[in-house]
Amino acid sequence: MSEARRVSIWYLLPLYVYLAIYLVAPLITVILGAFGISPLIQGSGPTLDGFKQFFSGGSKYLESLYFTFWNSAVATLIAVVAGYMFALYLTIRKPTWWGKFSFIPLIAIYTPYLIAAFMWWTLLWPRGYVALFVNGVLQALGIIKEPLYLVNDPYGIGIILGKVWYTFTLTFLLTYGPLQLINPEIVEAAKMLGASTRTIIRRIYFPLSRYALFASASIVFLDNLTGVSVPLVLGAAWPQYLSVVILNDVTLFNNFLMAFTSGFVYLILSILAGYFFFRFTTKAIVYQVR
Repeated sequence: MSEARRVSIWYLLPLYVYLAIYLVAPLITVILGAFGISPLIQGSGPTLDGFKQFFSGGSKYLESLYFTFWNSAVATLIAVVAGYMFALYLTIRKPTWWGKFSFIPLIAIYTPYLIAAFMWWTLLWPRGYVALFVNGVLQALGIIKEPLYLVNDPYGIGIILGKVWYTFTLTFLLTYGPLQLINPEIVEAAKMLGASTRTIIRRIYFPLSRYALFASASIVFLDNLTGVSVPLVLGAAWPQYLSVVILNDVTLFNNFLMAFTSGFVYLILSILAGYFFFRFTTKAIVYQVR
């Protein structure tokens, strides 16, 4: 082994140790636990009982997984569309007030998830200001007869609203910067040639910022998928996010086998979702550069 290689190994040794302790060891613990190999599981030994229970017909875990995915997807779609449209609005209109109030979206970023969840709960519970206003308007229009439950409801409305509040800002911040990097001369040339605002968005802004949009969508979706604070506070007793089910299995039922199994399935699906999102985005960017 050359001297340079030995020196590089010694320099990188702290990084290797860090990765082994904080990344590899927890992953191995979850993987082994999913197969029943853990001192936390009574009668610890190799078994597939956790997977049989997870994927059995009518399993609460499958129902929870389905609820987690569709609820996260809806919250992601709303947040990404709203955040991107707001970024487009600021880029095109350039309002003078934005310089004074640009700090406001950052409030959501700096607010801890748990505090944000309780904040939204106070607004959405049956006598909260938002719930009273929404139900009052819908009842006055004759759309509903009974008040809607906007929090702790089986449809996850409260979870979606809570997640959108945070991830809207995240999408906006991830797309606003790339939009500002677009050469304004291209836009001015399109205007001089008679292009409408809609055409400029469709032919210039979106093509040149779509990969930032895809990347922000992947980050937001994975953030929504794996969160626990918001679905724990704003969600119903059932159905629950899979992360909440795992928490309950550990803290309430001491069912460590199913907690490890659910965590393993959660981990695999999150990795696959992240891989396909980022793989598509990376390949698209490389293709565009070429």
